[in-house]
Amino acid sequence: MGNETMKFPDSLPVEPMLNTVGNRGFKWYSNWQEELFCCSQCGWVGTVSLDNLEDPTACGASIECPQCHRRIGEVLFPNVRDTEEAAAQGNEAAIRELPKFRQQVAQAQVRIDRFKQEKIESANQLPELDDEMLEFTWDIADAAGEKYQVIRLGDAEIWRELAFFDSIPRFNQVKDLLRKKYGSRFKMLKPTEASQEWLCGDNAGKLFRLDHT
Repeated sequence: MGNETMKFPDSLPVEPMLNTVGNRGFKWYSNWQEELFCCSQCGWVGTVSLDNLEDPTACGASIECPQCHRRIGEVLFPNVRDTEEAAAQGNEAAIRELPKFRQQVAQAQVRIDRFKQEKIESANQLPELDDEMLEFTWDIADAAGEKYQVIRLGDAEIWRELAFFDSIPRFNQVKDLLRKKYGSRFKMLKPTEASQEWLCGDNAGKLFRLDHT
């Protein structure tokens, strides 16, 4: 359990409670790295660190047993409010990270405002097309350090707007606009392989439930 120096406390410490609950969540700015874990599968007992975090999502990451790699908990990633609260309580890590968080939020808001100005909102914004059967693709493209979701018909670009991670709701909105504009001539909006990660976020299984027509 490490080479920590043993110290005699002024009073008897409370016996630490072993955490055996696999789905217990810890806030990022908590004492999760000091918590004593016991793996119910292999019997390992000890503390964990950043090296034991696996399978990160937008919300958090799993804590794995260092010995058998069973999931023994979860750490929840902080948002700005979490960081502000922890900083107000004197958490040094939160105090250091708060300016960066606030800058990221400000940059994200600028991007959202730009998206609202540039996004397609009406079927009337779509071009007139002569084809009798319209099969569109939903693609992803890089330009000037930005990610764009691009609607194509064959090699022709029909529309482009800023891309956002995990954007299936937006995919469905655009598909409805295409159907409204082109009626029965609209046949499908199909994501390219390159766009799938941005479209589905951390859950690739969403692709199997995605309706292209």
